[in-house]
Amino acid sequence: MAYKSDINKSILNRNNFRLLIDKVPTVEYYVRTVNIPGVTFSEAQQAAGIGVDAFFPGDKASFDTLEVSFIVDEDLANFTEIYDWIDSIVPISNSKNFETYTDTAKTKTNVLASVNNDQNQYSDITLVINTNKNIPNRFIRFHDAFPISLSSIELESGADAEPAICTVSFRFTFYEIKTTS
Repeated sequence: MAYKSDINKSILNRNNFRLLIDKVPTVEYYVRTVNIPGVTFSEAQQAAGIGVDAFFPGDKASFDTLEVSFIVDEDLANFTEIYDWIDSIVPISNSKNFETYTDTAKTKTNVLASVNNDQNQYSDITLVINTNKNIPNRFIRFHDAFPISLSSIELESGADAEPAICTVSFRFTFYEIKTTS
């Protein structure tokens, strides 16, 4: 049981965080917004009499997507990292990229087969939430993440010196919230 003196009364500030993506390190320095996805799970419904239904917890959880918006650097390095990751999962420009990225090779029957690791298309993502004193407090680890969409970059002549913003959406298997990395 928590005593009143054990309750942390500090609020969570929206700007005390870092996002670490193993596969795309340049995105970290330009992240503008990130969400902690919601989770829902199904429910089972069973008739319990005339006009009344009973509800029971289900057995399948689903997560919202992880949305990350970031400022695009002038060399498009962070945008290109995400684009290349998508291009390697679903070959857009060259099917050879898929073989290299997933570490696969063609067999004698011309079928792609895994050489070492089928997990190359995934990356863990860690959201580090800091205290008000900017000390790491919670680590949210998104397991087996991969990008599912990359927004367009809007350029505008004669615009103020505002940076170009881009958004990437990720799917993942699940996430954990821990107090240590």
